[in-house]
Amino acid sequence: MTSLRELSLLWNNLNSTIPLWLNHHKSLVHLDLSSNQFDNIEGGLLSMLNDACSLKSLDLSFNALRGEVLGSNQTLSGCIVYDLESLSLGDNEIGGNIPSWFGQLKSLKYLYLESNSFYGPIPMSFGQLSVLRTLNLSNNLLNETIPQSLGKLSSLEVLYLSNNHLNGPIPQSLGNLSSLVFLDLSDNLLNGTIPQLLGKLSSLKVLHLSNNFLNGPIPQSLGNLLSLVFLDLSDNLLNGTIPQLLGKLSSLKFLHLSNNSLNGAIHESLGQLGSLEYLDLSSNSLAGIFSELHFANLSRLKEFSIGSNNLSWKVKSEWIPPFRLQFINMSSCNIGSQFPRWLQTQTEVSLLDLSNSNISGSFPTWLEGLSLYYLDLSMNSIGGKLPLSIFHWMPALQTLRLSNNLINGSIPNSLCKVEGLQALDLSKNQLYGEIPDCWLDTYLLGTLDLSNNLLNGSIPNSLCKVEELYALDLSKNQLYGEIPDCWRDTHWLGLINLAFNRLSGHIPSSFGQTDSLISLHLNENALTGELPLTLQNSIHLEVLDVGENKITGNIPTWIGERLSPLRILRLRNNTFSGSIPSQLCKLSALQIMDLAQNNLTGRIPRCFCKLTSMTAEKDVFQQYSGPSPDSTAMEPTPSSTAVTSAPPATFPAYYAEAPPITASPAGAPPADVWGKEKVSELMKGLYLEYSKNLRLLDNMDLSSNKLEGFIPEEIIVLNGLRGLNLSHNRLSGEIPKKIGNMKSLESLDLSNNHLFGTIPQSLAEITSLSHLNLSNNNLSGRIPTGNQLQVIEDPSSSYAGNSQLCGTPLEKKCPGDDAPVQPPASIIHGEDEDKSEKFWFYFVIVLGYGTGFWAVIGTLILKKNWRVAYFRFADNTKEWMLMMIAVKAERLKKKMRRTNSSE
Repeated sequence: MTSLRELSLLWNNLNSTIPLWLNHHKSLVHLDLSSNQFDNIEGGLLSMLNDACSLKSLDLSFNALRGEVLGSNQTLSGCIVYDLESLSLGDNEIGGNIPSWFGQLKSLKYLYLESNSFYGPIPMSFGQLSVLRTLNLSNNLLNETIPQSLGKLSSLEVLYLSNNHLNGPIPQSLGNLSSLVFLDLSDNLLNGTIPQLLGKLSSLKVLHLSNNFLNGPIPQSLGNLLSLVFLDLSDNLLNGTIPQLLGKLSSLKFLHLSNNSLNGAIHESLGQLGSLEYLDLSSNSLAGIFSELHFANLSRLKEFSIGSNNLSWKVKSEWIPPFRLQFINMSSCNIGSQFPRWLQTQTEVSLLDLSNSNISGSFPTWLEGLSLYYLDLSMNSIGGKLPLSIFHWMPALQTLRLSNNLINGSIPNSLCKVEGLQALDLSKNQLYGEIPDCWLDTYLLGTLDLSNNLLNGSIPNSLCKVEELYALDLSKNQLYGEIPDCWRDTHWLGLINLAFNRLSGHIPSSFGQTDSLISLHLNENALTGELPLTLQNSIHLEVLDVGENKITGNIPTWIGERLSPLRILRLRNNTFSGSIPSQLCKLSALQIMDLAQNNLTGRIPRCFCKLTSMTAEKDVFQQYSGPSPDSTAMEPTPSSTAVTSAPPATFPAYYAEAPPITASPAGAPPADVWGKEKVSELMKGLYLEYSKNLRLLDNMDLSSNKLEGFIPEEIIVLNGLRGLNLSHNRLSGEIPKKIGNMKSLESLDLSNNHLFGTIPQSLAEITSLSHLNLSNNNLSGRIPTGNQLQVIEDPSSSYAGNSQLCGTPLEKKCPGDDAPVQPPASIIHGEDEDKSEKFWFYFVIVLGYGTGFWAVIGTLILKKNWRVAYFRFADNTKEWMLMMIAVKAERLKKKMRRTNSSE
């Protein structure tokens, strides 16, 4: 086999180490070992390459190579430097920095390093690869700036740098890549403006810069990219108007500018993009009117998204569009009180979103026969009853959202006949009657929200048979009876909200047998008994809210021992007894602990200082993480297709048919479950509902129990708390002196206890404090003063019932407040000295004036010759002044006469 030129061993499930003997075939030109399970290379990649002088193509992609198998920055042998043209190491587990020796491969045309774990910078030496055509570094952990040296790759056609952590601005030098056809810098941390020089890339067909932090306007120069087919600038911070010159891009098929801060009107020139198939301008600040002129030549348009702007829709009622849309998103557009008539011509539409569009009237019957899989008419004023056969009209329906309307009547049984239904939201309407017991056929249903209606009756048992059910919300209805105990087969059930009903009986033990329970709301019902022991198996539980029921027993110790991800523990207004278990101190993620209005006794645990999530101010961008990726209780994975072929060497084929603008699966749970939570908490003396800002709330409420003992000093470590309520207990001792360290406090209630001593001065240092209640204790002494304490709501009642308190804002004055204030002796002595100095000052002035006056006048009286000389001098001075005045007057007259004569 000495003449072997090509060897392919792909898809053979080979594992272990790639042996060096493969390179002993000196004539080998192409070696393909991809799609196996090799985890190492004998001697490393450098040794392999240095022994393969004839090798032009090496493919090791889709293996399990890991660590730093590439070797350090060493020198390559001369033959491989000039022979190797293609190297593919993509889709492995290789880590470390990308070695700079790649820059020595002078004949390299294709380099694929995507989908590994490379970090650090992109080597500057890549700028030496003068014949390189394709560079793919996507899906790594590269975390520095894009080097300017990449602008030297004059032969480069495809540049993939997406899905890394690259930062800094886009290099201006990329504008020199005159051969570039494909540029993908998406999903990074790039900032700054989009370089005007990118408008020089006349061969560019794909420009993908989405999901970065790019700002400023869209460059006008992009209107020069006449070969451009795909332009995606979505999910950035771009502002300004959409350039009119984009209307010149006659080859453009995909235009995605969503999720920016673009403003102004949409120019009619976009209507001239005759090749355009996908247009997404949603989630900006665009304003103005959309008319027929914006669609003049858009006959190929398939997907149209302008939702979440400030646009108004004005077309003639008889207008017939030139296109047949498959996707329509016009949410939050002002399209008038009626459904636009032109929509009835769109018989191929499969996704229709007209939410929050000021539509009124009844449910449209013209939807019958459409192949809709997604329909969102929520947040309108659609009234009347749902047609009984509505779900027979749309057999392909996967998602139906009709929330926040005026729909009444009962829920049609026909909805159970839609086998592909994945998400149903009929919340916040006026639906009444019982929930149909017909869910056996909706086996794909993932989300069911019937909350905020007038539904009554019991919860149907058939809901337990929906195996794919992930989120169930039946809250704020008039449901009664016991909760069915049949949930053990709903393995994906993660969100359960049955709050604000009239449910009775025990909490079902089968709730604890669902593998992925994250949030459980059972508050505001009439449930009895103890918390079921099986809930300790819900090890992913983040929200446990059983407040406002009649639950008894001690607080279980397993809550702290087993439910470590718990963020909200709400047991308020039940009949729990016993002490607060110290095991709760293990809940390091806990943000809300509400144990108020129970029969709890004993002391407040000193170990509460271990509740570390309450010890720091929350990050605004903190997100829900969910179960760990390796857990068995993951959310249901939607069906999807994955590209498993090797990376393309030329123009990427998958951009020829772009995915839908919103490709999220219809029944999938929300990505940020924590962001969907709602909890009512007593803060600042009022019940307040927290939703969007819930992740920022840290609150501890132990009020209205029978707790005793001191307030532990350790509690002041919880400086992230925004609310602390220990009122209506039997606490004694003093308020912790360093309570001012709790800098985030907005509401503090220690009223109706047996606290004594003075109010700490440090309390005045809490600048965020707006509600304070220390009433009905045994506090004494002067009330501290400070800027923040002067703006407390209803300050006098905050201190009422403490007979020994005094000072502002109370009428009772502190001892010594009424006595006249005597100035210090030093000040009195200083005033006496000041009066003495003033007396002598004026005495000297008068004496000097008198002495000078009589010295002159007395001499003139006593000496005649002095008197004669003085008056003579005065007369001469007077005569001289009169003469000078006369001379000046005569000269002025002469000058005026000469001026008049010359005229």
